[in-house]
Amino acid sequence: MKRTLAAGLVILFAAGPSFADDASSKLSFFYDSCVSSGPDFERTAERAKADEWPSMAEDMALTFTPMENPEALEGWIVSGGEAESFQALVVSRADVGGKTVEGCTVALGDVDADVFEKALVEKVNAVLAGEEQGQDRVYKRYTATINGRSEAITLTLPLYAKGSDQIIASAVAEQQIEH
Repeated sequence: MKRTLAAGLVILFAAGPSFADDASSKLSFFYDSCVSSGPDFERTAERAKADEWPSMAEDMALTFTPMENPEALEGWIVSGGEAESFQALVVSRADVGGKTVEGCTVALGDVDADVFEKALVEKVNAVLAGEEQGQDRVYKRYTATINGRSEAITLTLPLYAKGSDQIIASAVAEQQIEH
């Protein structure tokens, strides 16, 4: 009886929807904020102001952006604390090779890194463009074309995912100027 109850609890927690659903909701946050319309510095800054997200210190925001020496940089703590897992959003703009590019990055806590990555790749039909392994992190670079716009997507994932991971996901694309 004890063995059956213990096995049932393990299955319930292992198969429970919390991390998969959480990965799905965090993927939606990244996709909606950074990928679906591409990175957009102005649009994101307006959203942060409207949603009253607390600003992040510039030196902290700089650690999340994939761009070196950004011309413009802003970051916000979207959620965090005892009741919610950490979510931050950073936008940046830089000149790269004579072109203005914009970046959008989310830092996420308590997410299943494997589920997040697989769902992202499937959702945007991303193609792996490279991978580097650090001491405790793996950096994966993908390319994707979303609504006719080429985007570079970078994931910073734990080397050994455990289901409640901290990840960083970034999208970078050439700035689009609306007429």
